[in-house]
Amino acid sequence: MKTYDFKVKAILRALSENARCSVSDLAKTAKCSRITATKTLKKLVNDYGIRFGIEVDEDAVGLFQRHLIIVKLQKRPKQSDLEKIFKDDPYVDNVYLCEGDFNLIIHAVTSDPMKYIVWESLLAGKLGAYGANIYPSELMRANFGNFPVSGRIISRFATNLDDVDKRLITSLAEDSGKSISAISKELKINRATVYYRLFTLEKRGVIKRFTVSVNKPPFGYIMAYAVNYRFNKTSSSRSIKMMEYYKAFDEQAPILNTFQLLAPMSGSFRFLGICLFDDRPSAITGAIEAHKSIFYQEHVDIKHARITGIIKGSYPFRSLDMINNYTRFRWSEDDLR
Repeated sequence: MKTYDFKVKAILRALSENARCSVSDLAKTAKCSRITATKTLKKLVNDYGIRFGIEVDEDAVGLFQRHLIIVKLQKRPKQSDLEKIFKDDPYVDNVYLCEGDFNLIIHAVTSDPMKYIVWESLLAGKLGAYGANIYPSELMRANFGNFPVSGRIISRFATNLDDVDKRLITSLAEDSGKSISAISKELKINRATVYYRLFTLEKRGVIKRFTVSVNKPPFGYIMAYAVNYRFNKTSSSRSIKMMEYYKAFDEQAPILNTFQLLAPMSGSFRFLGICLFDDRPSAITGAIEAHKSIFYQEHVDIKHARITGIIKGSYPFRSLDMINNYTRFRWSEDDLR
């Protein structure tokens, strides 16, 4: 695994936790001068394609319908053709091009389940010329990480916000690094209102954090894998073992988390993972074989592919403390009543 300068790792971790932190705070965290912190930040933005955004509680915002569609194509399209297909699609927020067991990962968001069903049925027609096999699943709340949600999606589908909060979150989703003065001028509301609204949205948990995503990750192999299991009575204990395995990678302090997105699903697949490794053998050993080894009694079936590019949106890649941010959700029959 590559090693990285302490200042680079410290600043990226600080921005992932709070993208609105000051240069003085970055300098203190990275144990360097303000000038050095500013130069390092500019280099990070340029070299790693950093995008400033926010992480929201999607349920609190009203984005109840979150879907992940994995697509296997019989005929390889041009990237420009795929970009045209998804450019103006109102429901698609992120699309990644892949090589392996599948060729596309499509992240779609809406607040209307019936409209989503219509959209999904039309998707097959849009990709029909390429012999598409489509495997849709509904995304649950992630154990770790998140897909970046664009301001466009929030503006169109957020149903639990008043107009001012919706415009504020939409603006921050596009650039969470802008100043209070810039937000005030853009939205035509006074600074005191901006401060109060932001404080309230954070206190309510609607805005979970101001964060960044990295669109040019410095890794040789970006892997996504979709998993199906046959659970049994002892699966819960192995889930905890898998959780500890994920967290162990954070102790190595890479520039980005090795495991970036870990989310349960329902539908064609039961689980989605996205991870970063230096090469394919490391990814296969560290993600696929490890998963099969821990869940050996669950008859694990894993489809995996290398992510090779972005068709639309941005990557979910960032640096967070997994020990503090990994959440294992549990459900019971009482939740259904």
